Amino acid sequence: MWFGWIVASNPLAGWWGKNKRTVLIVGAVIVVLWVFIERGNGPKTKRVSMPKDYGSADRELLVHAPSDPKDPIPLVLILHDDNVDAKTLDHDSAAGSVANARNFAVAYPEAVGGTWRIDSPDGADAKYLRDVVSYVSAKKTKVDPNRIYVWGVGEGARLALTVVCGGAKPIFAAVGVVGQFTQEPQSACPGRAPEARVAETKWNKKVSETLWTASAKHHLGA
Repeated sequence: MWFGWIVASNPLAGWWGKNKRTVLIVGAVIVVLWVFIERGNGPKTKRVSMPKDYGSADRELLVHAPSDPKDPIPLVLILHDDNVDAKTLDHDSAAGSVANARNFAVAYPEAVGGTWRIDSPDGADAKYLRDVVSYVSAKKTKVDPNRIYVWGVGEGARLALTVVCGGAKPIFAAVGVVGQFTQEPQSACPGRAPEARVAETKWNKKVSETLWTASAKHHLGA
């Protein structure tokens, strides 16, 4: 009897009875907003090393990719200029933010000693880029093999234009070039892959958005 009297006289019990529905609705909204915010933040850029079972073992790169997307997504390789590291380009280009909004993955390969070796479509650095695609596809996220792109600035642009000329897989669906030029550097295999050129001295988020808009129009088999 005393227990029943205490419950009946408890003001919180009365308040809960009157406001239960409102509290549950507010709680549900908070949960939905939290999930939305978490998804909106998207993946973070991480530094990784190529595994021992790759020809480019121990070479480093940055990867920005969702670990388990529902469907395979595009992959963009972004190549820095000589003497500029991948971390700086990741920050300046804000490509990770664009990738989160547009649902694609980004990898930032890194040159040994800060200098790319641009010798042939099958040279050491070209093979490294292909290893990066294979590694990200196998270990980091689900990649759509028909929508793999490569962008670069300065010497990175020269390497991008070189690697698309190779006959080995993957075949790049488009190439993006950033710099103060219109026709330089030139491709060694004109027409092999569609090109997007942005004549800017600094690679910022707007440049990344421009390159993505241009690249996304192209995919193999189209």
